[in-house]
Amino acid sequence: MKAKIFYYLLTCLLAINSSAQEWKADISYKYMYSNQLDNIIQTYNFSRPLLTEKQPLLMNGLNASVSRIFKNEKHWKYGINLSYSFIRSAAENQNFNNTLQLHFVNLGYIFHYENAEKCKGLYSELIFSATASGLFRKLNDEPFEYDDAKSKSFGIGGEIQCKAGYNLKLKNKFYLSPFISFACTPYLYAPNNEAVINQTKGLASAKWTSVLSTQVGLVIHRR
Repeated sequence: MKAKIFYYLLTCLLAINSSAQEWKADISYKYMYSNQLDNIIQTYNFSRPLLTEKQPLLMNGLNASVSRIFKNEKHWKYGINLSYSFIRSAAENQNFNNTLQLHFVNLGYIFHYENAEKCKGLYSELIFSATASGLFRKLNDEPFEYDDAKSKSFGIGGEIQCKAGYNLKLKNKFYLSPFISFACTPYLYAPNNEAVINQTKGLASAKWTSVLSTQVGLVIHRR
């Protein structure tokens, strides 16, 4: 189901190409920090002292995105961005393997700035996105059930991302660009995160959380 939704959004984005000047695809390492999620996992570990391997925090993951930049003769250009992030936490204990899988899908609007006369090759972007999250848990490689249903938590919020990169020209109008970015989700409403991780509500977290993240990766684009 999640794959179908992402495929649908991707198809819609790629269809918007009549006025596009440039398309981009990137992949990156993503580091995430969420105080609320950290508190829940730390509470989970504290309440299970017999675990030989503690549950790692949800921190490290991968991100992939595609973008369209629309034609504009000025230094400021505009576009649309669709991104997907996956972050995983797994702990293996005797007869007990616990895995948390956190997904993010963002659909956003890009403000792209590039001035080849002053800073050749350098560019920066500001991206405002609507973001949706999904947190799932597996126990011994099977979906974990809580209250006679598969344990899951969905969230919704908004993200602001600042991105900077440097264009390296390849062949046939293709470019490769290393980049770094910083992002903030000040408010992500996800009331069931604690229930998925720790089977409790209101003990270690609120119904919402904030998320900070940074990414380092590569973009391939064609002009």
